[in-house]
Amino acid sequence: MRSVLLLLFLLSLLPGRPVVAADPQSEETVPTVGALDQLKNQPIDIEADRLEFDQQSGTYQADGAVRITSGPITLRSESVRVNPQTTEVTASGKVSISSPEGELKGESLRLNLRSGRGRLKKGKLLIREQNFHVAGEEIEKLDQKTYHLTRGSFTTCDGDNPDWHFSARDLEVTVDGYAKGHDAVFYLRDIPILYTPYLIYPVKQERESGFLMPSGGYSQRRGTQISIPFYWAIARNQDATFYLDWLSDLGLGKGAEYRYVFSGGNVGDLDLYHINGVKGADSRYAGKWDHDGMLPYQWRLKADAEYVSSRDYFEDFGKVSGEYNKDKVDTTISVNRNWNKFNLTTQIKYTKDLQKNNDQTLQRLPEVRFEAVQQRLGSLPVYAEFAGASTYFWRRRGLKGERLQGRPALSVVWQPGDIIEIQPEIGYTRSHYWTSGEGPGYEDSGIYDFKTRISTTLYRVFPLSGKLVTRIRHSIETDLAYTFVPDEDQSHLPEFDSLDRIEAVNRLSYGLTNRLVARIESPGADPVYHEFLYLRLTQEYDIGESRRELLNPVDERRPFSSLRSELILRPTRNSLLDVDARFDPNRDKRGFTTFNVDGRYRDGRGNGLQIGYRYREGAVDYARAEIDLSVFKPLYVNYQQRYNFSAGGGSLEKVVDLEYRSQCWSLFFTYRDRRDDTEFLFSFSLSGLGRSGSRRKPPATQL
Repeated sequence: MRSVLLLLFLLSLLPGRPVVAADPQSEETVPTVGALDQLKNQPIDIEADRLEFDQQSGTYQADGAVRITSGPITLRSESVRVNPQTTEVTASGKVSISSPEGELKGESLRLNLRSGRGRLKKGKLLIREQNFHVAGEEIEKLDQKTYHLTRGSFTTCDGDNPDWHFSARDLEVTVDGYAKGHDAVFYLRDIPILYTPYLIYPVKQERESGFLMPSGGYSQRRGTQISIPFYWAIARNQDATFYLDWLSDLGLGKGAEYRYVFSGGNVGDLDLYHINGVKGADSRYAGKWDHDGMLPYQWRLKADAEYVSSRDYFEDFGKVSGEYNKDKVDTTISVNRNWNKFNLTTQIKYTKDLQKNNDQTLQRLPEVRFEAVQQRLGSLPVYAEFAGASTYFWRRRGLKGERLQGRPALSVVWQPGDIIEIQPEIGYTRSHYWTSGEGPGYEDSGIYDFKTRISTTLYRVFPLSGKLVTRIRHSIETDLAYTFVPDEDQSHLPEFDSLDRIEAVNRLSYGLTNRLVARIESPGADPVYHEFLYLRLTQEYDIGESRRELLNPVDERRPFSSLRSELILRPTRNSLLDVDARFDPNRDKRGFTTFNVDGRYRDGRGNGLQIGYRYREGAVDYARAEIDLSVFKPLYVNYQQRYNFSAGGGSLEKVVDLEYRSQCWSLFFTYRDRRDDTEFLFSFSLSGLGRSGSRRKPPATQL
């Protein structure tokens, strides 16, 4: 009887544990709830300087360094008294109870096992899962999850003098719920910073509705800015973030981002934003919808829709290159269905030109595509395929019309000696046009094409004596292709896009590919294959150009195209070097027409480096770099820069992101310097209370 009562005493004090009362008339108590069922077979160890039973009062008394242990639960106190008749338990003198769920400390405790109610004087409570610390002059346990504190305080920081805490005259804490208080004050260390007449703070790990931490800063384009976001946990599969922004030079911004996950793999994000115009600025708005998921009867819906009122929106709110300098936005919504080797896609594509009047911008409303992938005809080594599309081109002003275009093709696959693969193919492209307005009415054309490809692969496996890398496979792939398209007059056809003019081709192309693949074996694991080197060289020879008639003495034929080299080097899984370059052998001076490099390295501890260089003759010549540093913990640094090397070049953008990450709070600072804008932004987060995120993605931490 004594052991059961003491076990009940321990269980009743823990956060979230059910309360079970013992029957004082029974010699044995059979628990019927989960927590006690799990512990009823655990032995109870009692250590005390003195342990006795008072028959007159019917109480058990343990005194002097009392330590009671049952499984993972331990009670320590100077004195413990249990009354089986009233189910009253009292403990005094450095009372502490610890378990995997939490920890309770105080000077004295009085608890009724039957009701589960009790009081702890000068108590402290730790809820481990949320690292939530609560302290008060008196902690009253109202039920298995709810505590009431007089002159209480709470924090998620460890230590006797936490970095921050809230104090309140009247505080109620519900595990997996909220901490609610009246006349609350926010402290940094011992310095009072903020007063609020009412406070609500989450005491849970799951998402919950509530305000996220505000952010503020300054921008030359937007002026002083303050953002107050609100997060709404609609359901397990839906949530939303609402934004209210004050921008002194632009106006009041209102935004909403809705995220959802439904059955059938339907996942999406809807983002809306509007800002009032001030100081002569126009009102601006934008919307974006991304969706991917299945419809009934195995149809798939995909949406990548974006619309903005003007280019100014991206110039004001764009965060990365390619966004703040956009010159158009596209909306594409498609529905497609696959049948084994067939595919049918219907889509609409609407483009808004942000640089000029949109009346002459060509829209595809709609476009229907049908494809039959390559498939064998019976037992013959002959394969057939088809690709066709019907597109209606529309615009407010200018040529409109419909194009019906299809290309059937036949090919043969021949593998003599299983060494070389030869695949000739012949196709025929047929086009029909119906135009209105300025068009010719009806036109059609047909052009055939022929191509053949010869390829082979050689490889060798080299055994190694390494501890991890045991083999390396080197393969060499060679391919040669010939393509012929006759020169047909197509000037009578309307011209909507590049598919309306099929270029004459009489060309050879050839390529050489090298691959190195390592076999990595770890004890107790399946082998892993890692391709650490990929190198491909390709070039074309234009037969038509080699036969072209020279018009003057200084003219010369240049049948060889640029030599393209592609290199992908992966020394480790955390490092990469990617080079893609084209070299023109016909030039005396700088021979590269394009040169692109990407490299990255991460050490797995938060440090990383990314570099990139882009060159396209006469158009692009810039470099970018990004560095992540965690070596200054608890300060984390991210630095990005883009630099232009072309005429009138210089720095395009610099971005510095700093995060000071404490055990229970973080401070964020962002500095961005572009040619037409300089801005800085501050934000702050407390553990358990989320930080606001970009309107293009969910908050970094949600309540």
